[in-house]
Amino acid sequence: MNNQQAIDRLVKHLEYGWSEPTVEAIDMGIHALKESRWIPTSERLPEDNTDVIVCFYSGTVTEMRYWRNGIFQGIYEHTAKTIVAWMPLPEPYKGEGKDAE
Repeated sequence: MNNQQAIDRLVKHLEYGWSEPTVEAIDMGIHALKESRWIPTSERLPEDNTDVIVCFYSGTVTEMRYWRNGIFQGIYEHTAKTIVAWMPLPEPYKGEGKDAE
């Protein structure tokens, strides 16, 4: 099962009339799956001046900044023609304990 199939299944489960805490947990799962989903560059590009994770056609994965007009900048500049997909960066680690919330 891929992320989109899992998202679709969770959305379908929302129709069952769960309790509020269960609905909240399902919504959190949907959000997490969407955040970790590769987005094909043919589908859409990131917002301008955004740091993202990219996957090249070769399978190499790295972090780059999307500038605009199909241009990604890392150590070298690449166009969206050489990058097959991207995803947002995850939220930064906040640690554990009372200050983490």
